Amino acid sequence: MQTWLGLAPVGRRVQDSAVADRASEDTVDFDAVFRRYAPYVGAIVARLVGRADDVDDIVQDVFFQAHRGLHTLRDPEAVRPWLTRIAVRRSRRWLRRHWHVRFFASDTADDFDNLADPSASPEQRAEISRIYRELRKMPADQRVVWVLRTVEGETLESIATLVGCSLSTVQRRLRAAQAMMERLR
Repeated sequence: MQTWLGLAPVGRRVQDSAVADRASEDTVDFDAVFRRYAPYVGAIVARLVGRADDVDDIVQDVFFQAHRGLHTLRDPEAVRPWLTRIAVRRSRRWLRRHWHVRFFASDTADDFDNLADPSASPEQRAEISRIYRELRKMPADQRVVWVLRTVEGETLESIATLVGCSLSTVQRRLRAAQAMMERLR
């Protein structure tokens, strides 16, 4: 899997039907679901919020909500997209509540080391830091759409589903975010 600017891959399309099958049984094996998907959810959250200090709390919130609703899933293959949707919405809510982080957070590159692939060059790490410093200045909705499209490679349609808005709203937010990011070049 190819990385984007040296960001560590999250293995988006790998399916684990055994875990998904167990998640759909009457006796839900929530521990198996957590063990299988926590790294993936953590990577998504880390890329959206850009702060390692807050990832664990948000992931905990995601799985708390998942624990309450996992038994309602009818399709075992829907576990991963469902968790992704919860993670995106929780991250967006966190970004909105913690807007002050954009203004008072340090600008050190160390804040973004968890986002870089271990094999990333120093130049790539510096680029990631520069991008995430710019992302801090963006409104949460634009930031989430930009990261999902540019970093995660999601389609516009899937972003609309994940964020819970129309396709035209996603396109508008993405254009605004891209205009802000163009200033980096």
